[in-house]
Amino acid sequence: MSASTDHPTTHSASRLTLLGKLALLARVWWTAVRVQLALRRKPLHEVVTELGRPASRPAVPVSLLSRAVSRGLRIGGWQPRCLIRSLVLYRMLRAQGDQADLVIGLHERATSPDAHAWIELGGRDVGPLPGRGAHRELSRYPRVP
Repeated sequence: MSASTDHPTTHSASRLTLLGKLALLARVWWTAVRVQLALRRKPLHEVVTELGRPASRPAVPVSLLSRAVSRGLRIGGWQPRCLIRSLVLYRMLRAQGDQADLVIGLHERATSPDAHAWIELGGRDVGPLPGRGAHRELSRYPRVP
């Protein structure tokens, strides 16, 4: 499957049933809980390795997963930081067999050391929102030898 297309065997976001949307939201929340707990116990590179293991999950279009993570983790005015959202999307993509990369970078005109995280498939930014924007890559997981 090329990184520039969604999985052709799945339904579009508009055709996902209410039950399907609720199941996807539950997966997003459960993955977010796993990510939060893992980050408290282990360094980032170990968490990424753990989350990067493939599983047999049904394929969901990349754009739908990205939107589900961005919207599903927003509760009222609260939204987790980009690293949590990115790790959730990373896990969900890797679980269905997509070769996603977690990328961490700084804004091109950074005035602080605050980094930003996003996910790429085949070099293409797939979110979660706001995605790469004007950030320069500092680190990529999994690291390519």
